[in-house]
Amino acid sequence: MKFGVALTTAASPVFTESEQKDFLLEASEISEAKGYESVWVSDRTLYPDDIAKRYPQQFGPGKTDPDSQNIMEALITLSFIAGKTQKIHLGTSVLVLPFRNPLLNTKMISTLDVLSDERLILGIGTGWMKEEFDSMGADYSQRGLVTDEHLSFLSKSSSNSSPEYQGKYINTSGMRLYPQTLNSRSIPIWVGGNSNRAFIRTVKYGAAWHGINLTPPEIIRCQERLKRICESHQRDYSEIGITLRATVRITDKLKHSCGERPYLTGSLGQIETDLQEYKKSGLDYLIISMAGDTTEQVMTSISRFADSFL
Repeated sequence: MKFGVALTTAASPVFTESEQKDFLLEASEISEAKGYESVWVSDRTLYPDDIAKRYPQQFGPGKTDPDSQNIMEALITLSFIAGKTQKIHLGTSVLVLPFRNPLLNTKMISTLDVLSDERLILGIGTGWMKEEFDSMGADYSQRGLVTDEHLSFLSKSSSNSSPEYQGKYINTSGMRLYPQTLNSRSIPIWVGGNSNRAFIRTVKYGAAWHGINLTPPEIIRCQERLKRICESHQRDYSEIGITLRATVRITDKLKHSCGERPYLTGSLGQIETDLQEYKKSGLDYLIISMAGDTTEQVMTSISRFADSFL
């Protein structure tokens, strides 16, 4: 199993602009030095002031801090990290495609991949917050179709400077696009989501399927669904990686209101047992969102996890 580190997720203990810059730099440098495969950023443009009231299951009392949605723009953040690191891969978990201009976004993605020496892994999703789409002037109801067209165009443009594409949302007839990826490289696409449409999108365009905060039994069930869709679309299931982003909390003082220990929470020994269960479930790649109350605690945990499991 391979491991990456999520840098901008709900587990980040810092929210102000200057703190985030320092946090991103320190965490990415430690992750590279400790031998992690990759670092990852999430995506959010803007969100409702009353997000906790609108989405209490996610952001209500005792849940994720609404301020955790204050994150830097994903591709620019990865460009910053690319300039401060040497070899570690750079990923999005996940970039919401359907409220981005697909042509400008394709150019930004290709540029980042070229300037980082082919280090980009593109995790994508269709988004879920309708208020965000409305504010961006994007059609929430068409987000799946827009995403599919975006992925189709991205594939065509990687090796063709004049990608002829005429779709419902993209038309590039007679136009040139620069740059192309180095050596016509196909940037790895990790498709997020648990719906049938997300699994079909994975089979059609993805190098991997990307889950968020799932248990090993849930991963097994998702794979069963994915295998059936591979069969119906004549895609070799073995070509698709199984990946997950999940929160890790290293602590010897575990308290949980339900009396049950959440996966990947507890001592290093307990977490090792969980990792073995995830491996048996078929997980190929785990991106850890390292929980902590302070920056120092997060950095220490990133190092402890690496020393134990990498």
